[in-house]
Amino acid sequence: MKRDYYEVLGVQRDVDIQQIKRAYRKLAREHHPDVNDGDPQCEEKFKEATEAYEVLCDPEKRSLYDAYGHEGLRRGAGAAGGFGFDGFPGFSDIFENLFGGFGGGAFGNGSPFGGGQSTGPAAGDDLAVEVELTLEEAAFGVEKEIAFKAQGSCSTCEGTGTTDPSSVKACSECGGHGRVRTIRRTVLGQIVQTGPCPRCSGRGQVIESPCQECRGAGRVFAERKVTVQIPAGIDAGQRVRVSGRGGAGERGARAGDLYVRIRVLPHESFARRDDDVLYRVDLTMVQAALGATVTIPTLDGDEEVVFAAGTQSGEIKVLRGKGVPRLNGHGRGDQEILVRVLVPHDLDDRHQQLLRDFDEACGDDHYGDRSEGVFHKLRNLFTG
Repeated sequence: MKRDYYEVLGVQRDVDIQQIKRAYRKLAREHHPDVNDGDPQCEEKFKEATEAYEVLCDPEKRSLYDAYGHEGLRRGAGAAGGFGFDGFPGFSDIFENLFGGFGGGAFGNGSPFGGGQSTGPAAGDDLAVEVELTLEEAAFGVEKEIAFKAQGSCSTCEGTGTTDPSSVKACSECGGHGRVRTIRRTVLGQIVQTGPCPRCSGRGQVIESPCQECRGAGRVFAERKVTVQIPAGIDAGQRVRVSGRGGAGERGARAGDLYVRIRVLPHESFARRDDDVLYRVDLTMVQAALGATVTIPTLDGDEEVVFAAGTQSGEIKVLRGKGVPRLNGHGRGDQEILVRVLVPHDLDDRHQQLLRDFDEACGDDHYGDRSEGVFHKLRNLFTG
């Protein structure tokens, strides 16, 4: 599963393009294959960062990604998922052409641990919930209130972890970096390791007077409710991403995202195939032979549909534009009506004789091709 593009670049969701470029430049300098002797791991990270950059720097792709995530890009213009790397641009080219050169201090931030980042308060978790929709709700969109249990911001301390802000201090063990360096002497020489600070658990801060409700975490586990706008045309199995409405982060850290998975309930009259709606109508033998006007339900209400004389079982009548609105907003699918001709049963002697007389008078010329090959093919479209 692909990582979130904002997470890949290490930026917040509301950043501007300049901040995205700066974040990408930093990652590209670090992972470009030209400066890592072709390290496969660095190569993959460089590809991942470049893919994220190309999407988030394009306003249209970014808007689609923010609304529907990776799934939206696949169903939309195919913006993501098709990034090719037929060879890497030169290391100097990528910065001189795109960013105007290296600048000063590119490879360090003054940290005593070789540029390592402070861990800081933990970000919130991404969450997944499922919502049930009727076919009509999925077709035309709906606003749904979803209840679920998750970490939320503590109301007592307003997510800060303490009611006394002056009690938040930089960790004396790591100097606020969140990481510490240890040196071990072995027969092979000194081994230097860096890891999360044990005193502050990598957060870089300690709270001398933590909130009693959340014990300094700034978040508590409770039931939450989120109102989600489901877009028209969504289908079963797809997801809607609600940015920043997942689990709350520690002490004001970034919240996770909420992923709403769609389940569409069976409909009593219709079936759905992509953006088309499927419906079956029953005509009597006489209606099919003589023609008939029948009231047919559609997603927009009842509609009078004319079936010509001589309609055959297995024929499909198409109502253009009566299907599901397309998720990209361009038009609608169709409604396909499969005809099933009903044959009478339990006939008495008089009815049977009338049919014999009719068959004798009609002859074979009026029946045409009785082959069922086409019927079976069309029926399979509905039955799978």
